[in-house]
Amino acid sequence: MMNKNLDSRREFIKTVAATGAAAAAPMLWIPRACAAEALTVADNGGSLGPAMRKAFYDPFEKETGIRVINVAHESDPTTQFKLVVDSGSGIWDVAMVTPDNVLRLTSGKNYLAPLDVAPGDDRNILPGMLTPNWFGFSVYGVVMAYRTDRFPKGGPASWRDFWDTGRFPGRRGMYRAPIGTLEMALLADGVSAQDMYPLDIDRALRSLDKIRKSVAVWWSNGAQNTQLIQSGEVDLCDTWNSRAMAAIAAGAPARIVWQGTYNADGWSIVAGTKKLKQAQQFVRFCMRADRLAEYGSLTGNGPTNTESLKLIEKSRAELLTTYPKNFEGLRRRDNAWWGKNYDKANERFQEWLLQA
Repeated sequence: MMNKNLDSRREFIKTVAATGAAAAAPMLWIPRACAAEALTVADNGGSLGPAMRKAFYDPFEKETGIRVINVAHESDPTTQFKLVVDSGSGIWDVAMVTPDNVLRLTSGKNYLAPLDVAPGDDRNILPGMLTPNWFGFSVYGVVMAYRTDRFPKGGPASWRDFWDTGRFPGRRGMYRAPIGTLEMALLADGVSAQDMYPLDIDRALRSLDKIRKSVAVWWSNGAQNTQLIQSGEVDLCDTWNSRAMAAIAAGAPARIVWQGTYNADGWSIVAGTKKLKQAQQFVRFCMRADRLAEYGSLTGNGPTNTESLKLIEKSRAELLTTYPKNFEGLRRRDNAWWGKNYDKANERFQEWLLQA
């Protein structure tokens, strides 16, 4: 009897220890506990979380019985993604990544599994938004917004106008980073969208010299950008379209000008995942017009299925990046160029900001 009790105590101690370890590292342990019927998806987190769950995660579970456990990754998830694969930890199955991330995850060693989308399933997907290892589902624009109360007779209609402080005086806001900012400076200087890349950094900085004194705020994150437009702290500003839409939804008298660039967030599958078939099923689910319509309606980012816009209220669809009239004014960001030149461009830009 004594030996039996001792064995029971030992089993109890083992159980407590295992439970304690799991509590200390829930992201590493809990997702695998439901391994047979769950996918772990790494996304951008933050304010997008509820929209992702309502548009994709919960409906996927309801339809398939496969639960989606989402975890937030870093703003640039490339290093994390590589560690997941190289360590063989299996803690992610799918991750939200940009085309730039994909380039770095397939240069040299390949870290991405195939999506295995059947021929014909891509018939309504926008060109360039589906590759063998990436599906772009969320298109965002780097554009301009201005306060209509500040310009009641009509505000700037282009980046050349934005630079024209004589015709359009006012407090300006601009992004404190080179991506997007350099492109806008070149458009303002007369460079056509089709001739934008490779970026002429010297020319872009000379263009920025002309407007420096009229920039009241150099903003650094999306929440700040929305607040600037909403509060009226600036009269016109570069912006991400979803951030301008958030300000408009909160009552700001603002209008979006659809000239600039666009980029996309998308899904890639982690190489070596033991849930490959389920992960592929999840990505195909996210390609559906109804799911992308729901996501676009909730976030303001453009859906990449052309049928989705038909499912969204027209007044809302007209504010989305991929609405045809808006989309035609945007140039896709050259992620390959930025992947090779970001450090150099950022160093030059930050040095420029520090100049008197």
